[in-house]
Amino acid sequence: MNKTVKGSLLIAIGTIFKIILSLLIDKYLALQLGVDSFGQYKYGITTVLLLSTFGTLGFNSSVIREIAIQKSLVNKKKVLSIVLFLISIATAIGIVIIFSFNSFFNIDIPFLLATFFFGINTVYNSIYSGLEKPKNKVLISDFLGFTLYLLFLVVFFQFENTFELKQVSYIYLLYVFSVFVLNVLGSKKYLTTFNKKDLTAKDFKKFIKYTWPLYGVSILIVLSANLDKFILNFFVSDNELGLYYAVFNISNLLPLILTILVFLYLPIMSNFLKSGKQNKAILLSSFSSKWTMIMASIFFGAILFYTEDILKLLYSNEFSEGALVLKILALGQWINVSLGFTGQNLLALGDSKSQLYIRTISFVIGAILLFLGVKYYGNIGASISILIALLCSNIIQIAVLKVKHNFVGYRKQNIYTLIVILVTGGVLSYIHKLNFLENLNFLFMIFMDTSIFIVMLWLTKSINEKDLRALKITDGK
Repeated sequence: MNKTVKGSLLIAIGTIFKIILSLLIDKYLALQLGVDSFGQYKYGITTVLLLSTFGTLGFNSSVIREIAIQKSLVNKKKVLSIVLFLISIATAIGIVIIFSFNSFFNIDIPFLLATFFFGINTVYNSIYSGLEKPKNKVLISDFLGFTLYLLFLVVFFQFENTFELKQVSYIYLLYVFSVFVLNVLGSKKYLTTFNKKDLTAKDFKKFIKYTWPLYGVSILIVLSANLDKFILNFFVSDNELGLYYAVFNISNLLPLILTILVFLYLPIMSNFLKSGKQNKAILLSSFSSKWTMIMASIFFGAILFYTEDILKLLYSNEFSEGALVLKILALGQWINVSLGFTGQNLLALGDSKSQLYIRTISFVIGAILLFLGVKYYGNIGASISILIALLCSNIIQIAVLKVKHNFVGYRKQNIYTLIVILVTGGVLSYIHKLNFLENLNFLFMIFMDTSIFIVMLWLTKSINEKDLRALKITDGK
């Protein structure tokens, strides 16, 4: 089997496992804590994600390409050792800064402590990506990590009569720290010693020059992805905030498709473009965006047609009020995923500065829209603002790729596949209006819809032997 296919399948299995356990954990906590406290719990997790990004120094994005383009295993190990050394220093400084202003963040101390380990764990995942070692990432972060978190929750609350947010924050800290320990143990053989001369080498200066814009990009991405929750926290009730977090979690399953594929996509693209194989890179970009659009359409269709049923299944009846918000958020993510790896293509080209400028513009647009949208329209305003911001970001990235790098990662097949998907959606919408289908279980209906969609792709030859040949590109064939 193709190496990339095997790696992607492994990442997909780990991601699906992580999704299932994270949904079980969220449902368990939502039922035990209630909507209001559940919203505050997710707010604490959001703060962890945001603060941890500052400690990564941008290496969570840049280290993938740097490892991929290094031909020598010794050089790869030097890169990893230096990155982890610098992050350790940043973490130590971060501890002092954050705890000096801990009252500002308004979250429990265990969440603040978790930020340091969470950030380092993120960089470890990027290291595994650069080394093309999906097994390490899947085993540690997905299988063991989430299993331990669920186990800690179940065991702890078997012996407790009360269920409070403070207790959950300690369990979350224990989970993040455990993953950190596993990462340290799992990466020992990839590290090496280095001296002062290595730190000032010309190649590493280029690496740092490439990295610093990505530090800003990483921060802007996290801010853009979570600014809606921070603003909502000031303008809406805890109940509305809890509803928003619940529907956002579901809509955020769509971009996980990109997460699965980018683990191996970015190192391969970086190698192609570094070696001057732009035609192969463009071909891979075209097919990968086609595949992500097809996969995203299955998830988006399920959310679009069965919104309330999904909310009731994953949470409870009281969460069904967020149905419209979920549809809007899912539409934005469908567009984002369907356009493929626009940002990653820029990173593979080594153009981190353009990515920084694009993210800055998108963040400013999104922040203005979010403030106005949330202030006057609450959750609905937030979801529409995110949709517009995602669209703007992707359009600008596509334009920069074309104008600055003459890189157009789309072909006629992408447009053709989009038309087939839209036509199939229209057909399914008509079928759903037939009276004899009203009493069927929605899970059966999702299976039926997916089957019809796959048949349409086959009949229209949207998936054919060219897709199989395209996979050989990833093995350098």
